[in-house]
Amino acid sequence: MAFRFRLAETFEEGCQRIAREQIERAQAQLKGPDDPVVAVHETRKSLKRLRALLRLIRPATGESVFHHENAQLRDIARILSSARDRQVLLETVAKLEAATSFPKKGLGQALREALTATNGEQSPIFETAALRQAHGRLAEAKKRFARLHLAGHGFHSIGPGLEASYRRARRALRAAYVELTDEAFHEWRKGAQQHWRHMLLLTRAWPATLAARASESRSLSQLLGDDHDLALLVAFVRSEAGARLGADAAAIETAARRRQQELRAIAHPKGMRLFAESPKALHHSIAAYWDAAVALKEREPEEEGAHPARKTSAHARRRRPAADA
Repeated sequence: MAFRFRLAETFEEGCQRIAREQIERAQAQLKGPDDPVVAVHETRKSLKRLRALLRLIRPATGESVFHHENAQLRDIARILSSARDRQVLLETVAKLEAATSFPKKGLGQALREALTATNGEQSPIFETAALRQAHGRLAEAKKRFARLHLAGHGFHSIGPGLEASYRRARRALRAAYVELTDEAFHEWRKGAQQHWRHMLLLTRAWPATLAARASESRSLSQLLGDDHDLALLVAFVRSEAGARLGADAAAIETAARRRQQELRAIAHPKGMRLFAESPKALHHSIAAYWDAAVALKEREPEEEGAHPARKTSAHARRRRPAADA
């Protein structure tokens, strides 16, 4: 169930298969979970993968299909968001405590208590209803993705989407360090996440090269994710609910902003290296990688001096769909 296109399938077939696998994975998490927090987290990851897939094929599906399916997946994520958002804020407090020194003993605990008092404990009945609703919405999405059609042939069906998404992320990088706002860095985070998942989808074009890009963009996404979580924490301490912290709110915000500066300083050179190539150049390079990988895959059975058993296996592969390597 790897989140990868296969060399021996069309991109349309790959999209239908990957969407089915991700939806079934999410549904399995939501059906009677032992730990609802883990189930929600894993389901939301599958939804992000599906939305990245949609972004990649956007030009090949048309705007109406993209907007409709993207909105449906976003709505399913929102059904599950409240439980996950509470957990993220608590995890952010723990990370901030580990990375910086609070000026006052017990400040982290006071913040956790304020968060718990504000958000409370989610009702098990509400959680069950939310999981059930999300499960049903995913079943509907699964039917629609099974009928998904892509315009174009070969890499042309996904190349324009890859280029557009990469260009958007590259621009967001520049904007983030000009504007220096939480919103601008959040936009860059989304672009980095999409590029990470696009590299995963296309890894088989040249595993050593694209796996490295996937790893780097994942690392960058995590840095920017921590930055975004700190922005949410600052928003909380500034809110009416955070007023219970009194004068401690300013100290927490200062610590959070200091940590954001550290994360952004690390993210900048990582981003400049990852997004150094022009969008058109990246598109053309990966298209060439993919076409070469497909050609090599097709010629595997004809390699000179191949072992007889290997030739037999290759001949059998020609008569049935290739397995996922």
